[in-house]
Amino acid sequence: VDNIQASYMATRHLIELGHRRIAHISGRADHPDAMERQKGYMKALEDAGIEPVPELIVEGNFRRQSGVLAVEMLMSKGISFSAIFAANDQMAYGTRLAFYRRGIRVPEDMSLVGFDDEPAAAFMIPPLTTVRQPAVELGLEAARITLARLKGEPASPAHMKADLVVRESTTIHR
Repeated sequence: VDNIQASYMATRHLIELGHRRIAHISGRADHPDAMERQKGYMKALEDAGIEPVPELIVEGNFRRQSGVLAVEMLMSKGISFSAIFAANDQMAYGTRLAFYRRGIRVPEDMSLVGFDDEPAAAFMIPPLTTVRQPAVELGLEAARITLARLKGEPASPAHMKADLVVRESTTIHR
C-alpha cells in the first residue's frame, strides 16, 4: 500500500473540513510505514499552504498507550490543535480514551482519523474515520510472492490502493 498517498488522503480530509492545526501521532521513527505516513501528512499540509508545526508531531509506537501519552504530552504543553491523524487505529483508540478522560468530545471538539480500518474501528464511539488497507488482498499477495520465491521465480509486489473510510469521528471545524 502506498502509505504516503494514503496518509495524504487522510490529512487532506481533515484540511477539507477546515482544520489547520492537525496533530500527527506517528509510529516509531525507525519504522518504514511510520516514516511514509508522516511524509504523506507533511505533503498534504504543504500542498494546502499550511506550515508544518514540529510540536504537532508526537512519536508513538503503534500501541494504544502511545495514543494516550501523545494526547497528554500535547495537552500538557498547551499546544492547540483541532484534529489528530494517528498513524494507526490502535493509537487512535488510545487518543479517543485520552480525550474522553479530559471531557473532549469527538468530533464536536476534536476530529480524529486513524489508519488500518481494524474491525473494531467501526464500533468505536464514535465510529472511527480511517484509512482502509486491503488486508485480504495484502495477505494473498504476500503468499503469492513467497510461493514464487520458494520456486526460485522472480516476484515483485503489486501496489494496492487504500481507501479513506469516512465515519463519525470527523466533522467540519468550527
